[in-house]
Amino acid sequence: MTGHRDMILSSDIVGRVDDRAAPVIDAPPPRDVRRAADLSRLLVSLAGLGLTALVAVVTREFARRAQEGLMSAAAALSPGLRDGLVAAVQVVALAAPVAAFAVLVARRRGEAVLRVLPAAALGAATAWVLTHLALARGRPELWPEVLDGRGGVVRAGWPSAVYLAAWAAAVVAAGPWLARPWRRALWALTAACALVGAVAAALVPLEAVAALAAGGAAGSTVLLMAGGPPDRPPARAVADALVACGIPLATLRQLSSEEQLLGEGLLYRADTTAGARLTVRAVAAEDRGRDLFHRLARRTLLRHPDDPGTQTPLTAVEHELLMLVFAARTGARVDEPVIAYPVDGGAALLVTVGQDARPLSALAAEELTDGLLGEVWRSVARLQEHRLAHRALRTQHVRVEPDGTARLTAFARARLNAPPELLGSDIAELLATTAVRVGPRRATACALTGLGPEMLASALPYLQPLALIGPARREVARYDQERARATEAGVRRRARRPGGRPSLMRDLATEVRTACEAPSVPPARLARFTWKSVLGLLGAFLVLHLVLPQFAGAPAALHALRDANWWWLLAVVPVTFVSQVFSTCLQLGTIPDRLPFGPTYQVQFASSFLNRITPNNVGGMALNLRYLQKTGIETGAATASVGLQSLAGAVANVLVAALFFAWAGGHRAGVHLDVPVGRYALPAIALTLAAGGVVGLTPPGRRFLHEKVRPFLSSAGSTIAGIATDPTKIALGVVGALGLPLVQVVGLALSVHALGGDLPFIQVGAAYMAARLLAGAAPVPGGLGALEAGLIAGLTALGVPAGPATSAVLVYRLLTFWLNVPLGALALGFVQRRGYV
Repeated sequence: MTGHRDMILSSDIVGRVDDRAAPVIDAPPPRDVRRAADLSRLLVSLAGLGLTALVAVVTREFARRAQEGLMSAAAALSPGLRDGLVAAVQVVALAAPVAAFAVLVARRRGEAVLRVLPAAALGAATAWVLTHLALARGRPELWPEVLDGRGGVVRAGWPSAVYLAAWAAAVVAAGPWLARPWRRALWALTAACALVGAVAAALVPLEAVAALAAGGAAGSTVLLMAGGPPDRPPARAVADALVACGIPLATLRQLSSEEQLLGEGLLYRADTTAGARLTVRAVAAEDRGRDLFHRLARRTLLRHPDDPGTQTPLTAVEHELLMLVFAARTGARVDEPVIAYPVDGGAALLVTVGQDARPLSALAAEELTDGLLGEVWRSVARLQEHRLAHRALRTQHVRVEPDGTARLTAFARARLNAPPELLGSDIAELLATTAVRVGPRRATACALTGLGPEMLASALPYLQPLALIGPARREVARYDQERARATEAGVRRRARRPGGRPSLMRDLATEVRTACEAPSVPPARLARFTWKSVLGLLGAFLVLHLVLPQFAGAPAALHALRDANWWWLLAVVPVTFVSQVFSTCLQLGTIPDRLPFGPTYQVQFASSFLNRITPNNVGGMALNLRYLQKTGIETGAATASVGLQSLAGAVANVLVAALFFAWAGGHRAGVHLDVPVGRYALPAIALTLAAGGVVGLTPPGRRFLHEKVRPFLSSAGSTIAGIATDPTKIALGVVGALGLPLVQVVGLALSVHALGGDLPFIQVGAAYMAARLLAGAAPVPGGLGALEAGLIAGLTALGVPAGPATSAVLVYRLLTFWLNVPLGALALGFVQRRGYV
């Protein structure tokens, strides 16, 4: 092998090229694709948009004062200078978009025009909603008075933030059809207009930033929905690069979409004038962008992702070529590398000796013989012995030639001197993806033949979903879902076992332990974040910002506790346990299948703990969803069940509140809620219609509705229909939904009575339901702080002295809210150990 600048050569295929030979190119015309660069830009724009809105809403007074200071400084500029700056911005804002649009029309870029117009409209609509809702109250008092007497070509204040957002969205949407200098020039002009407009006080600074972010988000959204030209070199550029590096190219054919590997470059089949057949993989910035999301996901989820840094396409293919060379020297059967070479436009290509091979995943069941699988595992054993980790070792990356020889390919993420977790993950990934095709027992037997018991047993700690790369994890998840559906086929209702959902990884671990006669080992700690770490952070936030202020009324409460009736206080303790019984009934009544009461009760206690540290019961709903999935219930049915629980609880709260208010004469309380519905209704309706149009009128949106939404709604509809035909389920759901608020009213009434309050049960219920409905709007766990304030205000308004009312509320919350924290934490650990969640 000989090294050269910008290329690496191998084999005797590279030689002198006959300049008169014109290679034959067979490639379909490029199709529009959804690019990773657009997704990256969308995420960055949404982050900027959210940060701007957060600053404007949360720090409203600070933002107003800061912007007033900037505008005061701008007002101090000479009038002539300000008018000149405004005029310059207006000229550029009018001329630049018109010039760019004219260029697109002159070049007959109809696809670009069809994306620019909706992107501009979406950007303008988004900016209008932001400026009239989130940012309006943060405007400085000096604006727009600071514009009085000022002007440029037209009146001062134009271009507005809405126009600027439309301009930015159009620039983003037209970007793929423009040359890089044009793109950079248009973006520089857009940013400069926003900056100069803010400096001249023609634009509010926060609104200028929000306009740029809204435009970037709108343009990227349109490109993701409608697609854009691929950021890859054309087939002619690939052929020219092959000829330039010395390969006597005769024909170049792009492989069909079924033969391509998603996110790993574009594959070609090449034939030389000497009759040699080659496989060419062209890697571009688009592939490195997709790999960026893969690396970010691994860095977020895993403790030791061990991923390489940012690579250019050329360094990426050079790395893969070197890994192929080293892998071949270990004795493993791998692709034979030929050359790595740059392509015009920043892309690069990797050439290997190619046959008419098929991926192992595409073989029919009868072609997956034990001998073939054993040969694959013997190649894996050679890599393991030399500590070479493949890091994407799945059946798609095993190529089988017509003579039955299997070769490993796709070493782009490979690493030398790999640690045990990478080596174990390789075995786990290939074992899981082969088990999907031949079953856990046979896959384990073939792996044992090729690896031996010691090497195979080393993968036991890594037989878990986190050890699998994205495509392999999705493949295993689909396999488990199909097994769950097959188990349910022909059965109307069945008893569910907690943790009984089919799990390929669990079955593989059992088979490996049996085949290798190995003891059970705990799973390796691969996750960066665990339940304990996340809950610890949330708990610290809860204590610092929500719990400590609750001690302000502690002296009055302690004084009132001296005369408390402790027998009545002890009667409040069972409320915590009885409330979980009603919660369990509600859970059992919103799923057609039969769930065991005991484990479901334990999961409800664990959910109550998560609800104490997450707002709006989000943690509890997520845990219930996970519990139902682990029992084997499909995601759509499980989500429908959790949604029904929330809906039933909300309806029950309204009914119970109406009953108490009507009985206690609550209409005399004089409570009036002034909610500016008209202010938010029109923007909400407009955004809903726009989102519906984007989803329903674009091919990706319709495909999403057909592939994702329709099966989900079908499963949810089946769940609701199954519940509606079962009177027992309806009764359980009604009892659970109505019992939850009523038992809490009983607990509060007992606490008030224990502290000497003489208040009828109906009035206690009215005070509790009023406080609960108001606290439900507070984005804090369990309405903490808001519910206590509402209860104390309600009780004192009804005649209970402030001291006893405060003590009654604090004691009630201690025994029904805070007692759930240690009990729920213990329950959460228990259900995790038992495999229920």
